[in-house]
Amino acid sequence: MASRRFPPDVYSGTETVFQALYERARRHHEVRLVTGWVRGREHLPAEAVGVRLRGMSKPNQWLAMAKAIRSEVKRWRPDVVLSNNIEVPPTGCPTVCIIHDLNFGQASGRPVGARVERWSALARRQFYGLRSRALHRVVTVSEASRMALIDAGVAEARIVVIRNGVDTDRFSPGSGSSERETLNFAYPSRILPGKAQHLAIDALARLPRLHKRRAELHIVGAVADGVYLDQIRVQAYQQPVHFSLDVSDIVPHIQAADVIVFPSVMAEGFGFTAVEAMACGKPVIWSDQPAIREATGGIGFAVAPGDVTALRASMMTLMDDPELRRSTGAAGRLWVEQNHSWDGVWAQYERVLATSATPLR
Repeated sequence: MASRRFPPDVYSGTETVFQALYERARRHHEVRLVTGWVRGREHLPAEAVGVRLRGMSKPNQWLAMAKAIRSEVKRWRPDVVLSNNIEVPPTGCPTVCIIHDLNFGQASGRPVGARVERWSALARRQFYGLRSRALHRVVTVSEASRMALIDAGVAEARIVVIRNGVDTDRFSPGSGSSERETLNFAYPSRILPGKAQHLAIDALARLPRLHKRRAELHIVGAVADGVYLDQIRVQAYQQPVHFSLDVSDIVPHIQAADVIVFPSVMAEGFGFTAVEAMACGKPVIWSDQPAIREATGGIGFAVAPGDVTALRASMMTLMDDPELRRSTGAAGRLWVEQNHSWDGVWAQYERVLATSATPLR
């Protein structure tokens, strides 16, 4: 198993999924993990083959990872390689790659020239299409991502959809909500422009006076863009907004919330923020994108991406109706239990990995 980064050296949905797969694979199979690190080698599992990436340019990071992966494959001769990076090098071994979306690790959310944006998007699509030819299977996490991969030139026969799992023991309803007048909205996610924390702050600031008196917003998550963090701190000045940054465990912050907001403007491949919150029994206001709608089963409150007025209206609706909050949260928890069990997800991966030992023709 090969991953450029691994929790807790880095926190994101992609790496969290890979960590869960690694833990389950080790219960049933002999596994080697090759992973890079930036913060420190001590953050990786002791048994992993760690690759120092700190201070390297992206091309040099790729070369360092490629060398380590090839060396481990040559030394150990595995039956199959599972990677969460499309850049995994050819090894002569059947290879399966997990692709969550076509963002390619980017979510600028910043204004750029239309020509530059078109060129960048085209280059990424071409890269995915070309790199996929060396893979035996491509696993993606939603029908929306599958269609995007086909559009990028990935052969449809190579693509398998396996929706992500959620640890429903860890992500679970808290012991009980305390009685309080203030309603706690939370946005637990990486802090970067594409996740659009600024929209959540804007919606809170626009609440009517009587609603705003009893509302607060908690921005929680790893800081992926320090400049953007400074911008939203300024935006949040004198607003009932609280920041919890680079937390070691996001679950207590979700459990402490009454409502989760997820107004992402990125082209999400799955929407972990929404699904993990649903597992905790929380009602979610989410950005109406195909992959998020698919992952949530449509449960919750969908708002058009970037529509602050709709986000504000949904916040007010949930503030005014405690029973709606309770029933929506309960429906979300049931959906996750029935559709996002990690045991079921791992069984699907095992089948794909077993059949990938024979290359596609």
